[in-house]
Amino acid sequence: MDTASSRYCRSCGNRLARDNTNPVCARCDRQSRLAPDTAPAVPEQFWHTDHLRDAFTAQHIGRVSVAYRLNPHHPRIISQERLARWLSMTQAQVSRIETGPPVRDLDRLAHWARTLRIPPRLLWFDLPGQPRSTPAAVMVASAEPSRPVPVAGGTLDMIRSAALAFRAADRQLGSGRLYPVVVRFLQTEVAPHLVGDQYPPSAIFSAAASLTDMAGWLAYDDNRGDLAAQHFVQAFGLATAAGDQALSAQTLVSQSQLALENDRPDDAVRLAMAGLALTPDDPQCGALRSRLHVMTARGNALAGSSAASLAALRDAEQELARAIPTGDEWLSPFDEAALAAEAAICLRDLNDWTAAEREALRVLELRTPDRVRSRAFTNLTLATVHLGRGDLDATCEAGNRVLDAATRLDSDRVVDHLRTLGRRLEPHLGLPVVDDLLGRVATALPAGQLA
Repeated sequence: MDTASSRYCRSCGNRLARDNTNPVCARCDRQSRLAPDTAPAVPEQFWHTDHLRDAFTAQHIGRVSVAYRLNPHHPRIISQERLARWLSMTQAQVSRIETGPPVRDLDRLAHWARTLRIPPRLLWFDLPGQPRSTPAAVMVASAEPSRPVPVAGGTLDMIRSAALAFRAADRQLGSGRLYPVVVRFLQTEVAPHLVGDQYPPSAIFSAAASLTDMAGWLAYDDNRGDLAAQHFVQAFGLATAAGDQALSAQTLVSQSQLALENDRPDDAVRLAMAGLALTPDDPQCGALRSRLHVMTARGNALAGSSAASLAALRDAEQELARAIPTGDEWLSPFDEAALAAEAAICLRDLNDWTAAEREALRVLELRTPDRVRSRAFTNLTLATVHLGRGDLDATCEAGNRVLDAATRLDSDRVVDHLRTLGRRLEPHLGLPVVDDLLGRVATALPAGQLA
């Protein structure tokens, strides 16, 4: 088996089967199912996600329930049915509490809190015999002020909140742990609402399209291009069903990116141009149009069309400069740092090392340290730029930064790109700086990662 693509059980550490999309092996999964079905003990950091903080601030036990069930710490998403068994309730009752108005009855609140083992200090009410040591409002671990949370409930609000939590986790953790959680959420929490008339069809189909597109990116980050392609096509169909042209165009950005990764620059340009044709020429769509232009630029750069590539890059910069915030909550953000990251790759492919380095350094200046994956990919770009100009010291310095990030991320794509960099450095074995980097990689990553 190719250990470069291996994944390991979070519980026992054994290698997972190729077709197992869960973070635990079948044996551990079976044992967990046979174990007493009660809420598990969780570490302190479990309670300090933005999703849970917002739920506690809103003083809404239903939102706390949703944030608890979707927490990435769980090996798999906790379904409403399973939570209902813990609470000795029905799934329908759990659903009504999660999507309805806040519960005010102290006995019911205490039952939920005890069942989920919520630390009393995080609650906005006192448990009998367990007074809070500090108010719930100060449960936030950082000095960041609490963000206001809308009072309105509903399934659509729950999906919005989950999407924000998934995006935040993805930026810091990578896809390995998150992909099965998002897919399960789509299957159990979103898909059932694609029929019926509780919401305007466009709203729920747009939500499903955005999350399906996200699932594609997570699969892509996990080096599962076949699954990513399926998700992107499904997302396009859902966005089309919603009648959302901008969201349809965003899914074409995703397909264009995948075409670039598969060395199909002509397809990448064609898909990006199709997206531009769908997207209104409006400042509210400026960020999306900028993304589409930059995909066109990258495709032309990969194909060796320098003039067309640079022209598309200029168009991307102009579109982003005129962009104003969009009212479409399901469009992914695209900012100055994101444009600089794509421009660095484009200019590198055109062998403009100085301009590529400038753009990559701009990304590292703009992206805060918590954006671990974004900075890792930028350092990979920077390493290949330095290698292209023959600066091995700078190449290995950037490579070491990527390695430091790779040990904290669950991203097969980061590891794969690091492996490619290692192969390109092999002709220079014998130089201390190269030997040191490749030795660190061999030690830090599982055996065979550079094979």
